[in-house]
Amino acid sequence: MRRMMAKKILVIAEHRKGKLNAVTNELVSFAQKLSEQTKAEIEGLALGYPVKELSEEFAKKSGLNVIGLENKNLVFYSAEAYLLALREFLAKERYDFIIIAHSATGWDFAPALAMALDGNFISGVIEFKPEPVRFVRRICGGKILLEIEPIPEKISVLSLMPGAFRPVEPKTQGKVKILNLNLPELKTRALGYLEAKPKSLNLSSAEVIIAVGRGIGGAEKLDLIKNLAGCFERSAIGASRPVVDAGWLGLEHQVGQTGQTVQPRLYIACGISGQIQHQVGMNKSEVIVAINTDPKAMIFNLAHLGIIQDIHKFLPILIRKIQELKAL
Repeated sequence: MRRMMAKKILVIAEHRKGKLNAVTNELVSFAQKLSEQTKAEIEGLALGYPVKELSEEFAKKSGLNVIGLENKNLVFYSAEAYLLALREFLAKERYDFIIIAHSATGWDFAPALAMALDGNFISGVIEFKPEPVRFVRRICGGKILLEIEPIPEKISVLSLMPGAFRPVEPKTQGKVKILNLNLPELKTRALGYLEAKPKSLNLSSAEVIIAVGRGIGGAEKLDLIKNLAGCFERSAIGASRPVVDAGWLGLEHQVGQTGQTVQPRLYIACGISGQIQHQVGMNKSEVIVAINTDPKAMIFNLAHLGIIQDIHKFLPILIRKIQELKAL
């Protein structure tokens, strides 16, 4: 029987084309906080082919000892390959918690991994509480926080919501161990990636996000938002779900519970009412500015600075003033 007190935590790296995604450092930060409460040892795991360089990057940026699982079937991500590799590895190693990003990749294989291990699966984790360890996630459209206490005798697979924990700088560099796996032939085979052409800086990398809601009035009026974003370096355009549902902007721009979670230095919400589903994706921004004609809009409850004004009247003035200041 597994002990009540956790002893080992495994962090699975999120990566693309052999390079770590920023969310991996957030997973490590979460693992460190969990380790402080459970006194558990933390290890990192990277899957790929080849995996040595990726594992070394993970060990350097996290400070963890990292195990690299290598097989030709892992050259591209596939749920089938990940599950085969992880089941083989975990048949010989024991962990109490496995931490995975709550991303398209994590959604794909994490539930099946938990089922294969006969373990707990808790998705969209944003927080944990100690004694006994409980994990917090949002339900009912983000309006309710649910605390879940996992069955302690079972392994717990956790998907962590991006943006929930800030990454920390490692004090040391971990060691790397590479394991070559013998996996059976897959029933499916990934041929490669088809990527959308980037139209702007990725939301997760942006220091300034200009977010637009239905208050803009239509896709033909988005130039105003683009012009404001152009006033800032390292900026990107975000959107509420109604804007994406209407087809005015693509899904890659969506911020919120069903979109991305962001933490920019400056978040300017233009014509966004601020429903809780949107707030959960941006409420940890350093500075939030809200512009809306409705003084009772929920976004003002969250904003550091609220401006009650028509964005079509206010933004041209703001853009002109910023341009004047930059010209000095």
